[in-house]
Amino acid sequence: MNLKVILLALITALSLIGCKTTSLTKTKETKRSYAVYNLKVPKEVSSSEMANAIKTALQSNTSSVRITEDLPPHPLPKESPRFQLVNPFGNNSALAALAGGSVKVPSCNGALIYAQAADSSMNAQGENTQFYTCLWQYEDGYHVDIYTQFDIVSGGLENLGKDLVRGLIGDSSQFIPRTIASIRNNLKALNAEASLVTAYPSNFESLLNNYQEQQ
Repeated sequence: MNLKVILLALITALSLIGCKTTSLTKTKETKRSYAVYNLKVPKEVSSSEMANAIKTALQSNTSSVRITEDLPPHPLPKESPRFQLVNPFGNNSALAALAGGSVKVPSCNGALIYAQAADSSMNAQGENTQFYTCLWQYEDGYHVDIYTQFDIVSGGLENLGKDLVRGLIGDSSQFIPRTIASIRNNLKALNAEASLVTAYPSNFESLLNNYQEQQ
């Protein structure tokens, strides 16, 4: 078959895909998700081991990690806390406006371990993912909350090629469940029992379960 015919067919196919996956309007989107697990951890497992399990999982899936191992609260709370979304700029409306007015980060007051990680490997493609992991100790065990934020820029002529590729293979948000499952699996490797309490969006549970646990 003539090479020009092949190229023409390929361009036509990509154009058809592009009609469905691209827009002439440049668009910035933020998508948030979370998963919350309850943990039953053997007494001999230390907080440092859990911190290392979380850190190792994040290091394997992101570009940078910052982790803090704090002191357990005293007395231990009867029920586990949950992360709360807060505006990091507080009441400073000017800074909030400069940041787009919709900046939210999870507050994990009293968490035994707090980790923040970023996957900047796709920044050049207009994609960025942030992970926030909070682990609390309470009377009946531990709770781990994993909150994510995925930012993506699409549309416009300058993103045409990127959008065409996304139409074929998807964007990097598809790897978020893999990272969360890696944290879960690393903690379970310490003989911890991990049960999913809640997750968002609604299809997250099935996506998380697609990643088999470590043997």
